[in-house]
Amino acid sequence: MGEKCQWCCLFCAICRIGCFRCGQKLCCKQPSTPRPSYSVIAIGLSQSGKSVLFAKLSSEAIPDDLKPTVGFSSKAVQLPMAILNIKELGGGDNVRKYWPRYFEGAEGVIFVVDSSSNDDDVKLAAAELQEALSHPSLKNLPLLVLANKQDVAGALSSDELSKIMGLEVIASNRNWRLQSCSKDDLKGAREGLVALVALICPEKTTDDNRL
Repeated sequence: MGEKCQWCCLFCAICRIGCFRCGQKLCCKQPSTPRPSYSVIAIGLSQSGKSVLFAKLSSEAIPDDLKPTVGFSSKAVQLPMAILNIKELGGGDNVRKYWPRYFEGAEGVIFVVDSSSNDDDVKLAAAELQEALSHPSLKNLPLLVLANKQDVAGALSSDELSKIMGLEVIASNRNWRLQSCSKDDLKGAREGLVALVALICPEKTTDDNRL
């Protein structure tokens, strides 16, 4: 019995030493640096797919009876190097005139366009984008144009969309990026958001930006 007790004591001592060392490692471990957050606005014509796209990017459930956004809807999208707080504005004919009310405080702009639209609707989208970017609160802010609905047959390519919209002219006074995507291609959309963060805060462009 005495020998067994000695072995038990030795075992307990070894366990205590192990726990102590593990505790030291946990206590000495430096807390991770919190990710910065940036506020951006997301605009685009009604039916461009903004609501579904940002709901998926923020891992929110999409209701079967999803209705067009009226006013605005806020979404937080987690990225490897930052958190994007996206304020999605409704794009209806009677809503777009109120967009400027929400521009103040934005650090970047996302414009979502339906790549499957006809040329007239694409040109209307371009006109609305140009009007929005002329607002003083959005002056020189980085721009991400998401060429959405690339999964639809006959959708315009990003190059075709850029040419019809005249993006080279509209965005000539700011840093910008055009990214193809669809609601089922979140990798493309996320790549665009990562690029936008790099435009907002260039020093965040590191190896941590990989998706």
